[in-house]
Amino acid sequence: MIKSWRKLNLIFETIDEVLRGRSNSRIDAADVPQLSLRAATKIVLVAGPLYGIGMGSYAAVALQRHWNEQALQMVFSGVKVPLLLLATLLVALPSFFVINTLIGLRQDFREALRAILLAQSGLTLILLGLAPITIFVYVSVSPLPSGYSLAVLWNAVAFGGASVAAQVLLRKNYRDLIRIDDRHRWMVRLWIFLYAFVGIQMAYVLRPFIGSPLQSTTFFREDPFENAYVRVIQLMWRLFI
Repeated sequence: MIKSWRKLNLIFETIDEVLRGRSNSRIDAADVPQLSLRAATKIVLVAGPLYGIGMGSYAAVALQRHWNEQALQMVFSGVKVPLLLLATLLVALPSFFVINTLIGLRQDFREALRAILLAQSGLTLILLGLAPITIFVYVSVSPLPSGYSLAVLWNAVAFGGASVAAQVLLRKNYRDLIRIDDRHRWMVRLWIFLYAFVGIQMAYVLRPFIGSPLQSTTFFREDPFENAYVRVIQLMWRLFI
């Protein structure tokens, strides 16, 4: 019992450390226990799927799809949320590493990577905290088609808000690196741009995340590798021309 309580207490302490954005650099290593890269990745791999399962439960909550198809959609969504975050990270990271090396910041790259992963884990924890509201929204919205549109809109707001909060955490975790070398301030801005640029396309490729009850359950939609930015331009063209 005592051992289980200590383990639970350690989990909450870890969550607290991530959400507070405590310093991760070697300067404070003696004062603040460092969360390992592996531990930060584990948070993404646990909290991300839990939110994804809730995110993909729209049709089940609204009783608008057969249970076995909806269970499959929830599994797909549970896989896709951490896949979106980690795949975006892996695509954007090589360019970020090269630029850090070119400007002479390679020696700090491990700490920079740790700051990025802590922000990622913070994002998934924030999303997980929003999961009950997501279910509440699903229960509260009207049937199709407006209900599905509102479900999509709410999840866009949830991801947007969590992403903004994650950038705040990233800046907090980067603060001691910036104290060491002010060029890291520009690296934070560069990372936010790279991550957002890749993430928008990655999210478009991996859709659907919620799953419309009017469509069959699939991991990818038709033509998954379309360009999200081209698609937005086409929609704007049709709207204003």
